[in-house]
Amino acid sequence: MIFCYTIKFGSFNVQFTDIFQKPIKRTSMNGQKEEQSATFIAMMTITLIAISCYVFLPFLMYIIVGASLALATSHGFNAALKGFDSLPLPGRIKSVKRILVSVVFTSLFLIVIFMPLIYFITVTFNQVARLDIQKVKDTITSIWIKLLEIIDRVPYLQSLYDRLKTEGTSLISGDHIEALIRGGENMISGASGLILQIIWILFFYFLFNLYGQKILHFIATLMPTGKRQEQYLYIECTGTVAVVFYGTLFNMAAQGIAFGLLMTFIGNYDSFYLGALAGFCSIVPIIGSAIVYIPVVCLEILAGNYINAVIILIFAWACMGFVIDNILRMIFIGYLKKKFCFQYTMNELLILLSILAGIATFGFWGLVLGPTLIALAIASANLYRDYLGEEEHTPNIC
Repeated sequence: MIFCYTIKFGSFNVQFTDIFQKPIKRTSMNGQKEEQSATFIAMMTITLIAISCYVFLPFLMYIIVGASLALATSHGFNAALKGFDSLPLPGRIKSVKRILVSVVFTSLFLIVIFMPLIYFITVTFNQVARLDIQKVKDTITSIWIKLLEIIDRVPYLQSLYDRLKTEGTSLISGDHIEALIRGGENMISGASGLILQIIWILFFYFLFNLYGQKILHFIATLMPTGKRQEQYLYIECTGTVAVVFYGTLFNMAAQGIAFGLLMTFIGNYDSFYLGALAGFCSIVPIIGSAIVYIPVVCLEILAGNYINAVIILIFAWACMGFVIDNILRMIFIGYLKKKFCFQYTMNELLILLSILAGIATFGFWGLVLGPTLIALAIASANLYRDYLGEEEHTPNIC
């Protein structure tokens, strides 16, 4: 409100309107200054975050993988915290429950996942280093001759037989096999650096479990969104990553154990090593553990053990490929969904494509990073559609 007073001094009229307008102008200037300050602080924060990411660039991949794994196991971690509260333990121990549960989960990761991976890399490197290249060439040549004999019996494949006989034989007898083996040896020796990556990932995984609640709360305070939108982002992202993580972990364990047990009854094979190899190869989309059992089948055919070859093929297709991958895995995920009440709306085919894209972009760790990023992008797009008023996406909290 503006008050106007006029005082008459003889022939002069003095108005005091401007005196009362000055505080309003000062308030407007203060508002503009506060807005400029907020903009400056926001720009400074974004710039410093970008600089911090650059400083931590050598560890950025490990940080993101550790955070994704912490999101994937957050349901089990929270359930373990609740179970810890129900135990009749002294208050001093319960006060450090988050530290204890974080140590337990990190140790389980090391024992269940990373120790077999370290064993697989070490044994593979030793076997490749002791490999007799000439013996490998002779074995591949024998398998190739057997294959050509089978093709030669089919009259319609005569042209294919002639072409394979000339080109394939020259390829095997040349230096290509030796170069391929040496390249695989260099790749496996380079994979020994994976052990250092595992140490860093476990370290950041421990930190995200320990301080994850505070980190999420801090991020939520920075986001200009409502509480239900933040819950929707969290639930959708953790649900998708949990499905991929637990499903992959179950596949690795089940297929590895199944193939290892089969190899104990067939031939003179290192069943533990082949089981671990089949388990890790099962994470490869589409082909999976066929990378392992197809060469074993070829060796059995070469040795004349046709019954063993048929048994391995039937077991791999029926038990490992169908029962474990399509039935038992879905039952296991369904049980976990009821137990831990996680949910997701991402299509199964899109999850598969995100795994493929993640592995192609980030390597082995893209198995988790791909679905995490795609799930977060889809959830953000759904929230933006909510903002446009098309449809409402809010979390169904159990």
